[in-house]
Amino acid sequence: MHIPFVVYDGCFGETERICNLIIDDYDGGWQMGEYLKRMGHEKVLCIADNYIYMDKERIEGCKAALGEQKVGFLQIPFEKEARKRMYRERLGEILEYTAVFAVSDFYAAELMHSLQEQGICVPDDISVAGFDDSPLCERVSPELTSVRQDTKERAKQAVRLLSKLKQGIWDEQTVRLPVYLVERGSVKMMELKKKSGGKYGEDSK
Repeated sequence: MHIPFVVYDGCFGETERICNLIIDDYDGGWQMGEYLKRMGHEKVLCIADNYIYMDKERIEGCKAALGEQKVGFLQIPFEKEARKRMYRERLGEILEYTAVFAVSDFYAAELMHSLQEQGICVPDDISVAGFDDSPLCERVSPELTSVRQDTKERAKQAVRLLSKLKQGIWDEQTVRLPVYLVERGSVKMMELKKKSGGKYGEDSK
């Protein structure tokens, strides 16, 4: 590279005159997994169109919080019509989980719409959550639980880093910004089952 370069949405290897400006995807996934765990969800499905880079980090973070055995993964197609067909054909499999964590708000909202078209109620039948906390989250019903990244701060940091690189200052190869959970109505608290007399939901006599 012969010009200063800040990678805003992606990740390059640590290379001279390039700075990676990333968010803490792993922690975002962990926060979501921990939240779903606190809400009583013990079987969570993660959906993404790949299992590399930032999407993998988000899913791995979720697994770390919930436990590897409690998290499934469904790789969805890039094409919209193919995704809609998959959601219809694999509805039974999806409903084996109590919650779905999509790696983006777009995929979360699209899944919610598909489920609702098939008569599935979110969050009563299944909870859905996304990532990024885009404006879309407040335009769907129910409003979408998500992990927020501060896009304004990220843009400010990008300009700051470019300015330093133009001055020949290359002392930050990777800048990682924090994220945090935003709780809304698309995730439901699961009813806790009490173990008594060797069975769940029964009182011992």
